[in-house]
Amino acid sequence: MKKLTIVEIAKMAGVGTTTVSRYFNGGSLKKETSNKIKRVVEKYNYTPNTFAKALKSTESKIIGIIVPTLSSYVSSRTLMYIDQKLKNNNYETLIMNASFSKKLQLEYLKKLARLNVDGIILLPTTMSREFESVIRSIDIPVVILGQEGEYTYSVEYNDFNAGRDIANFVMASGHTKIAYLGVGEDDVAVGIYRKLGVLNALKKYDLPVMQLTTTFNTKDSYKKVKENIHLLKNNTCIICATDNIAYGAIRALEENGFVVGENYSVAGFGNYESSSLLKFPLTTIEFDIEDAANKTVETILKIIKKEEAELKILIGYDLKIRSSVVDLNCKIK
Repeated sequence: MKKLTIVEIAKMAGVGTTTVSRYFNGGSLKKETSNKIKRVVEKYNYTPNTFAKALKSTESKIIGIIVPTLSSYVSSRTLMYIDQKLKNNNYETLIMNASFSKKLQLEYLKKLARLNVDGIILLPTTMSREFESVIRSIDIPVVILGQEGEYTYSVEYNDFNAGRDIANFVMASGHTKIAYLGVGEDDVAVGIYRKLGVLNALKKYDLPVMQLTTTFNTKDSYKKVKENIHLLKNNTCIICATDNIAYGAIRALEENGFVVGENYSVAGFGNYESSSLLKFPLTTIEFDIEDAANKTVETILKIIKKEEAELKILIGYDLKIRSSVVDLNCKIK
């Protein structure tokens, strides 16, 4: 059976289309009129088009979400928590996957504004003046999650302190020959702040650090470590910018005779579900993704309701100490 239109519902209920529209938008109607429309709706199991309603309503009850990729563990978990929190507040989500494209992210900001969404949550791979300019131009509330916005509401992970703490733990475990496998500085949070946290901690103790740059892809980190294995043999530990990068590093190391957790160490960031299932579970930083998602939703809803909201919120983390980092102090004893 084809989907009914508002015009057809109005004819069956014996009312005007404006009355049907007011019914679906929660407007005031006589009980008798409301019951007529309700009987037709229930008989034909009619569901109104939420997005069509948005174009005619001052409040769409839709939040647009722009993500860099749907394949990322962090992105998928974040989306799950955001979606649930929004549903609890009677909002629907419209998800746009940018496939790591800055151009698409900027286009989606404008597209969501044209769709008359109530607000936008942006999980960008980078932040720039161009993003700030577009966000100011669209006149729709925007909250950034995972990067720092200069003039924009943002919920950020404490990447610098997390980098510092994991580096301090590695040094406390007796490691003085440490490599860092990071990503490009286009990603400000991971590529700059996370790396700086690690490097500053090592610099404080005058420890040299071998720096390598890869992508977020496991295959690329595997290839990078394999290509530089002759140099990495001189180190005892690699700190990786994410758990995914660590997986690639571990595979490359073990193909070259090292056993991570016995005669070599690797640490990461993310605490993905698979990180605790490795032969030697991965020492890693766990950011509070659920808290970040909840704070992001709370912020966007406050802005929509024109309530006071914090411009910047910093999310905490935990250091998960596991056996992928060898305690060299015990071996010396």
